[in-house]
Amino acid sequence: MAKEIKKPAPPEEPDLLPAMGLFTILIPMLLSMTAFQKLAIVEVNLPERSLMNMQDEPPPEPDQQSLNLSLAITSDYMVIGARGGFQPNVFFKEMWTFRCKSDAQLITHAAEDVKASVEAGKGPKCKDGVEMDVEKYMYEIETIELWAYEKTSEEDPGRVIWAIYSSQGENVPDSAFVDGNNEFLALTGEGNLGLTPPPALKKPGAGVAVATLAENSARKLKPEDAARNIIYPLSAYDLIAKDLIAIHTQFIDLDDADNIIVVANDDTQFDKIISLMDRAKASGFIKVNLAKLGG
Repeated sequence: MAKEIKKPAPPEEPDLLPAMGLFTILIPMLLSMTAFQKLAIVEVNLPERSLMNMQDEPPPEPDQQSLNLSLAITSDYMVIGARGGFQPNVFFKEMWTFRCKSDAQLITHAAEDVKASVEAGKGPKCKDGVEMDVEKYMYEIETIELWAYEKTSEEDPGRVIWAIYSSQGENVPDSAFVDGNNEFLALTGEGNLGLTPPPALKKPGAGVAVATLAENSARKLKPEDAARNIIYPLSAYDLIAKDLIAIHTQFIDLDDADNIIVVANDDTQFDKIISLMDRAKASGFIKVNLAKLGG
């Protein structure tokens, strides 16, 4: 008698419930352990390095229709350069304004004086006489100021230029005032290094028409605004900004009228470079490039 051949049973569907349960537990656990980091992109246009001339051919003539504007900063002066040459140096003295923890007051010291004190093992002093921590004084710097100096030669120690500023309080300068010719309301200081404000420099009172470097800023001072005006050392950033505005206005028709290269050393503080870039953009130069001084 022949054996009965059994038909193969249909394949059974795999039971996915255990695997689904496992993934249901694993996925939330992995997500909870994931650290997300926000990325910010800062666009900086660096000047392209030109191709090396491997033959003994003279370099190409500069484009006569280009401005080729640059703004260089060193340890004690800034200078604007262009196709036609360089403007006079804008000399400055670097000052550090601290917000003291002991009295919450602002105090300004020359950067070179602070460095000398730190080398001697002492921190800069606050208005109440308390000495800052010599190891942590850098964290108390609120602003790095560049006071404009008037110098007749490289050897001249110079004198501080004082100007009239609007202020929001705490004797902190806001915007420098200019006259109808776009010249600062400013005079050179008196005494040693011009550190004493000149008596001839008077603050405008209420009702007087004033303006700043900003476009369409002319207005008459209100009494509350006039009361807050201060006489303060003129910022070298403002001097540079005034020249940049004049250059941009004069050469607006050139192809690279909106371009400028900020040139600095490797040890130049980042705050200075950012301040220069901000002033350049506010003056109309929307394409700001960076380059290394001397290289």
